[in-house]
Parts: sequence; structure tokens; C-alpha cells
Amino acid sequence: MQNSEKWSPAIRQSASNDITTWELPDGAVFRLGQGKIMSDMAYSPNGKFITFGTAVGLWGYDLSTMTPIALWDTDRGCISAVSFSPNGKWLATADGDGLVKVWDMQRGVCIKQMERDEEERSYHYVSYLVFSPDSQRLTVSSTRDYILYVYNPETGERIAKLNDDPNKFRWRDRTRRPIAFSADSRLLACPIPDNSLAIQAKPGGTIHLPENFTEFIAVWNIETQEQLACLTNTDGVVRSVCFSPCGRLLAAGGRGGSIRVWSVDNWQQTKEYRDFFGTGRMQVFYSPSGVLHASQKSDETFVVWDVASGEKCDFSLDEHSSLQGVHVPKGTPFVLPFTNPREFRKWTVGDSEPRSLPHSHTGVPFSLVFAPDGKTLAGGYWSKGEEVMLWDITQPSSPPSSVNLPGRDYVPSVSPQGKIYGTGRDGPVTKVWDIGNTDTPTATFTLPSEKSPLAEQERQVSTASFAHKTNLLACGDSEGTMYVWDVQQQHIRHTLKAHSEWINFIAFSPNEKNIVSATMDGPVSKLWDLESGEAIETFPERNYAFAFSPCSTLIALAQIGRPSEIVLWNINCGETIIRIPQPMDSTYPFALAFSPCGRFLVSGASWIRGFGIKKCPVRLWDVASGENIATFRGHPTDVQCLTFSPDGTILVSGGYDGTILLWDLRPYIDS
Repeated sequence: MQNSEKWSPAIRQSASNDITTWELPDGAVFRLGQGKIMSDMAYSPNGKFITFGTAVGLWGYDLSTMTPIALWDTDRGCISAVSFSPNGKWLATADGDGLVKVWDMQRGVCIKQMERDEEERSYHYVSYLVFSPDSQRLTVSSTRDYILYVYNPETGERIAKLNDDPNKFRWRDRTRRPIAFSADSRLLACPIPDNSLAIQAKPGGTIHLPENFTEFIAVWNIETQEQLACLTNTDGVVRSVCFSPCGRLLAAGGRGGSIRVWSVDNWQQTKEYRDFFGTGRMQVFYSPSGVLHASQKSDETFVVWDVASGEKCDFSLDEHSSLQGVHVPKGTPFVLPFTNPREFRKWTVGDSEPRSLPHSHTGVPFSLVFAPDGKTLAGGYWSKGEEVMLWDITQPSSPPSSVNLPGRDYVPSVSPQGKIYGTGRDGPVTKVWDIGNTDTPTATFTLPSEKSPLAEQERQVSTASFAHKTNLLACGDSEGTMYVWDVQQQHIRHTLKAHSEWINFIAFSPNEKNIVSATMDGPVSKLWDLESGEAIETFPERNYAFAFSPCSTLIALAQIGRPSEIVLWNINCGETIIRIPQPMDSTYPFALAFSPCGRFLVSGASWIRGFGIKKCPVRLWDVASGENIATFRGHPTDVQCLTFSPDGTILVSGGYDGTILLWDLRPYIDS
């Protein structure tokens, strides 16, 4: 192996300390949140830096302080795999288009881009990037195929394509393919499928993995590209593989918690350990002295075992050299990211407990609203902990305050008095909480009990919305019924059989005289008069998004079909006033919002495979003419929600990437 200290890798740092402005797209003011973490961590060989691939790009951290120092590879984002070369010269990344890039660590620039064959690149995320110990080879595995690509990282030349499937099967379940090199860089091990499963392929070549699916382990000689062995006595899905430092043993960890060890000399199994390590995600690895370890991560902790003795080890693993292809120097602290609470936990030699450090890698914002003062932005998030987050946009670099509430899918809203509320669901119950006082809910509604003895499960609240001025709480259930609950009088004002199945969306008009309901699979949406409880209009086309104008006279619908278009429908006269055809990169408008003045409408698109879209468009439209005034591109995947600042000068978009972008509208609208 080449000496890793020779290169002393350093991540080129960003000039500004304000991470909210790093690598911003054109027109953006700043970014809230650092994006969802998508890849395993990667340590620099000198133990000074750690990186995470996220939905927005590659974040680099100073390992001693766990403060971000750089954001790279944001052109496409969606970084699914990261790896440092052991010699410290290169960093490899794989993005959402399946492209593999090699970066020069000294200059901080991409020097090579390796493209896999088009079909694999288009449909299969890279799951692992692993350098050989001598840094001369880079191997790539994917989530939906069992093909291995081997490249020369310096030249970008493809050295080998192993386990190439002539039938081009796609494995429906996204299973990550671990890779292991032998210490001398000659042998390569990786799981392969049981070919007998090919008979289960659907039209188009998709194979759904059965519950008792078992993977095998193939071993190749990289120099000759000859497959030397196929180890079939494994248990289920192979979670990790590794060679011993002496090169005489190969170990693998299975889905069920079992660990097996084979001799490289004759490929016979020599050891088996089972029923001790549980069923959590497990990685096996050898220390430089040849001791076999297994690590397991849960939402709460990180545990390392000495496999032979069955005893727990020091968390810091003072002797460990590699974890699933991640090369780690002796004595380097071990770091894991946690989403609830949002913090890194760092184990260091001698520490009895890990040190916790906050981060801003949040969940997905699905609903956004401004407080009337324009300073506080509230967001409802999908994450492991159901949260409403409050961002102070006058201090965007400060972490948000978050409120964890029981239940899920909490939609924030603002009362005329400026109070922020969260409305969410919890089984058959809907609750509204005052975010400033979460001791008891402001309103609670429980679905009437109508479960028959033959029903398979209890009805669930599917979506809910709260009207502040009229004090009405509306909720839809899993069977298509919508209830309108009078909070003050404590009675059901309307019980409406709105749809035949799960209601996905409910929203009140600003004047709270109308309500819209929608089901995704109808495809049907309905507009209701709240006083009479009658349906005003049925929209038969599939609609992904809705928005009421501030004066409650218009409703905008994002209709999916041929053609895809945004429809503006006048509630007073009951007719469509304009249709806005959508460009090819906006075929699936997923979010809509009117500006406070009502003159403008904004739409956010979903990401579409095969269209070459690097960033999903957010389009600003003139309501009167249907003209596209401006287009902003910043989210690498679906735009989930949109809102405007109270003065209409700032547009806010929340993306499935786990970030919120604020856009300056002043160049495009007059005062």
C-alpha cells in the first residue's frame, strides 16, 4: 500500500463561514438545512476530515470539531456513495444520475468522470465505491443490479465489468452491494444473486425478491478477471464482506445476524457465529492484528463486538483499519449521524460516552408558512421524529427550533393573531397544537367508531386542515369520508362521503367558505361549499397540487395527463379561465402557491427520470396572462412545497432533498 501520509489530503475549504450561502443556485438568497444524508461516511486517510454524501452535494467536516468546512459536487447532487483513496490523493463520489467522479484532493477539482453503461446508469444508484488498498483500482456496485465496474481512478479507464447480466434484470428491492478487496489488492469479493430467481422476472426484466431470498458471494481475481469462487452457504442478504489482513480468510455478515468465515486457500467455511448479534444492520471487519469485529448501528447507539469472544469492544476501535471499504487510521474518533435528535455522536479513545454535536441535516419539509412579521418560517417535516421546525430567517445560519409532537404529518398554519399552529394525525385522531404552548392540544377530533366485526383494521385519519377564523377542523379518513368538526360547539357540522378511498389532501380557502379534497388514485378532486356541505365542482383529472388565490375567487390545479397543465378555475362563475401548458421538464407540477397580491402563481416540479434534469424547476407565472416570468433551479429532486413572504418579495421552496431555498423575486416583479 502506498504511504497515505505522502499526500496529506486537505479538503479545499469554502471562503465564507456562512454555510447557508455555499454553492447557492442563481437567484437564491440562502439555503436552510444541509440536505438529507444519503451515503455512508468517509474518513480521510490522515484522520482529519470526514465526509457525507447528501441530497444537495458532498459535505466535508473537520473531524476534531465536526464543523462543516466545504460543500462539493452540487451540480447534480444526490450523492449516494463516497470514498477516499488510501493514498490520500483522490476522493470518489457517485451522484443521482449514477455518474462516478474522481476528485483531486489537493486542488479540489474533478479530474475524471466515469460513466457506466446507459441502462445501469439511468436506473441503478451506486451503493458503494471502494478503492483497492494500493489505490490503483476503484470498484463500483449498484442497488438494482449485481454488476461490478472496476476503473483506474487516475485515468478513468474501465478495467473490468464483472458479473455482467446479459438479461439486464432489475432487482426491485434496493439492496446495497458490499465490496471487499484483499490486502494485496488482487482479490475482490461481492454478493451475487441466485440465478434461479430469473424465472420470477416480470415483463421488462424486473425481479421482486422473495422473503427468503439468499445471496451468494463471488470472488474474482482482478488481474485475470477470473471468478475463483462462489460461496453459497450464506444466510439471506449479505450485509458486509471483508478479507483478513493476512489474506487467508474472508468473513461475511448476513441479514439475520449470522457471521461466516471461509478459508481463501480452499474456500471452505471455517467458522460460523449466529444468534448473538441480533438482526440490526451489521458490518464485519478485521483489525490490523487480525481480530474479527462486528459493528451494529441503531437509532439510539453504536455497538462493536469481538466476534470470537462475543464481548463488546471499545467504541473507538483503537486498532481498526477499515469499515466496509472506509479506511480509517488508528485512533481516529468514530462518528455517526442521528436524525432524531439531529446530532452527530462522536466516540473517542478514553470516552465513556459519546460527544453530541448538532447538525442541520433535516428530514423533508412538506409544508411551509410564514409568520405575519415575515421573520419566522414554520415547516412541517417528514422525519424519524415528526417535527414542526421554526426558522429565524433574520439569522439563517442559526439552527431551527423544533417541536416534536405525537402523531405525524403536522401541517403548520398561522392564525390572524400571528400564532403558529400544527395540525396532524395519529391513527383515528386529529389534533391541533399551539406551537407556543404544547401542554395540551387546542383541538382534538376522533373519528366516529364505525368498525364492523368483519373490518380488517380501524379507520385512520389520512389528512387534516384547521380553519382559524371559523374554528373548524376538517379531516379525511382512509375510506374516503371527510368530516368538518366545529371546535367551539364540539359537534360534527358535516359528514361528507367525498371519495371512495384514502383522501390525500384537504385545504380551506382563505375566506374559509370552501374546501377542496382530493384522492390520488381516483383520480377525482372536489370543491365543497362549507355552509351547505354540497359539492360545487368535481375535477375528474388527476391533480397533484392545489392552491387558492388570496381573495378566494380562484383555485389553481396541477393536472397530470396529456397534456400536463395548470388550470385556473373561477369559483364565482364556475368555469376555467386559463390553462397553462407545462414544459417537458415540468410535466409533474407537484406544488402550487399564489403570491399575497394574487398576481402571481408559483409551481414546483417533480423530478422525472430520463429527461436529463439536474435541478427541478420552480416557475413563476403571471396569473392574468399565463406567462412564465422566471424559472429557478436549485432542488435536485421533487419540489415538495412553496410559499411567499408576507410582502411577496421572497419565494420559498422546500425540496425532497431536505433543504429550503429562499429566492429573491424583486428583479421579476414590480413594487
